Amino acid sequence: MKKFVENIIKCLITIVLSITVVHPVYAMENDPNEVSKPEVQTTSEPLPFHDVGSIDWFYESVKYVYDNGLMTGLNETTFGPYENLARAQFAVILHRMNGSPDMEYTNKFPDVADNQWYTDAILWANEAGVVGGYTDTGKFGPGDNINREQMAVMMYRYANYLGYDTSARADISKYTDAGNVNEFAKEAMSWAVGEGIITGKYNETQLDPQGNASRAECATIIMRFIESYK
Repeated sequence: MKKFVENIIKCLITIVLSITVVHPVYAMENDPNEVSKPEVQTTSEPLPFHDVGSIDWFYESVKYVYDNGLMTGLNETTFGPYENLARAQFAVILHRMNGSPDMEYTNKFPDVADNQWYTDAILWANEAGVVGGYTDTGKFGPGDNINREQMAVMMYRYANYLGYDTSARADISKYTDAGNVNEFAKEAMSWAVGEGIITGKYNETQLDPQGNASRAECATIIMRFIESYK
């Protein structure tokens, strides 16, 4: 009888211990107060572009924007890292970063027609206060190359649109071509440099604000922006 009672007690202890061990794990996995933080997509798949090699300075940034669906190639096998980026293309990238919302067409710019590949992106960016037209013509210039200071301005406005902290500032007077930064872009350029989103060229001596931004530069700036505000 005594042995029978001992066996019963052992069984009860085993059951209690198993419940004690399992229950906390279950509770942690199903915690209703736990918020899942969105993660940036990363894959081990090689890039399909023949002009982007693993030793190139822009490889990681191109892979970053490609894996996350923010930039595609000029075609299936060519990225065109040194090709200039158009204003419409940059608007599309920001539009994708914001989830590509559909827009009802309005005639905001005389050179932005309905049903173009960039129409929704430009209309959204304009509504968000990220982009505007040329003050002299009212046109947007979708096919015009975007320069580095224009990119800084659009990124600065986009950061403000998202409610990010844009208080970072850098003294850009140390760059030999700081005088080439237009007045409307000085605050944005100071922020972009201070936040580490844009860096100097030619051994950190020039900002090249009027220089056209290449697709590789754009990929790098976008990656830095997202990583900076994670």
